[in-house]
Amino acid sequence: MSVVLALLACGGTENESYLLRVNRALQLCAADIPNLQLPAETAAARLANGGKLWAAGQPSWVSELTGRAGGFMMMKPLVGKKAGTGDVVLYAPDGTPAPGFGKAYVITFLSKGPTAGTCVYNHAGEAGISPTLANAIPGWIFTGELIAALTRLGKMPVIYESIGGYGGYARILQYKDGAIAWHDAPIPPPVPHGVIGKRFVDTISGMLRRVETEQRSNLDTAGRWAREAKAARHTLYMYSMGHLFPDEVGKTDIGNMFKSAVWNAGFRNSTPPEDAYGHGDFAVHVGYQHPPSLMLERITRAGGKAAYMSVLYDRDYANNPNVVYIDPMWNWPDACVPLEGYDVPLLAASGIVHGAIAWEIYRLTQARSSRPRRPDAKPGSTLENTPTPIF
Repeated sequence: MSVVLALLACGGTENESYLLRVNRALQLCAADIPNLQLPAETAAARLANGGKLWAAGQPSWVSELTGRAGGFMMMKPLVGKKAGTGDVVLYAPDGTPAPGFGKAYVITFLSKGPTAGTCVYNHAGEAGISPTLANAIPGWIFTGELIAALTRLGKMPVIYESIGGYGGYARILQYKDGAIAWHDAPIPPPVPHGVIGKRFVDTISGMLRRVETEQRSNLDTAGRWAREAKAARHTLYMYSMGHLFPDEVGKTDIGNMFKSAVWNAGFRNSTPPEDAYGHGDFAVHVGYQHPPSLMLERITRAGGKAAYMSVLYDRDYANNPNVVYIDPMWNWPDACVPLEGYDVPLLAASGIVHGAIAWEIYRLTQARSSRPRRPDAKPGSTLENTPTPIF
């Protein structure tokens, strides 16, 4: 089912900002946090007793939660391996037959049904957002609550630092990429249930609302350029990098409109795509910490236009009339929830925020025009800058 049809089926509106929709999903998932206490504490007890932690199912979701800034260094993809009796599996069904988990403790992340027992609902339908993007929200919330439950048992798991940080690679070597799963003393003070999950929701919500208000003009410019290129039958590109990406572009409706490829800007050991741009083409880069300088140089030289999101912006293109920078509002470490007594923050921001921005550009590309801002609309409200739907 296409995104537009899915929205109509669930009662959503295709002319509402995608950032506000993702924010709604965050709030709905936040309301479920009390129901996560028992599964988080049950899982924590198993891990503290020597069990292993796995992620399984939807590939982009598995990648989002493993090997990731702010996430468990011990958690690994359950690919070609079997979970043991005392293990814990976080599982997001992807439409393929469910693998056998034996007697492992399984937490299942679903697009339908209430959050109860070991099932966690992502609220994609109610919020009108991509179910693959939506799964990242409860995935990170549960990760935070699992860490908190472990602190209440006197345990602190090793957490990844972004490899873009000075200590990221050294940390991986120090803890043997999760083979050393636990910290020795000192251990952070016990964290009550709900604190980390709520902080994560509040932090990501604040980022989304800032993008909605402070970057709205740049978002609308990107959408207008994409519409113009599409109407003139030029090529649209959306490059991406990260964990939830590039699947969240290439394997969703976005990939039916934008040509998708991986472009790991800022990483010298990664070869960028060799697309031949034409005059009038439009490219988006869903980045990470560094700007896609080579992409900007290539497409503007060819007479095209570009939009990009990253922590840093490229000063050489700050005033270029054919380039727009969208500030995603997250900071260099990516992980965004500080933990008292711990050296790196928890829970990554970039996947959810960048997913919301990418889908917003897709939404604007489908719109025919943008309505002027209503004088009675408050910043960030659904009345502000709502484009005309395509129907």
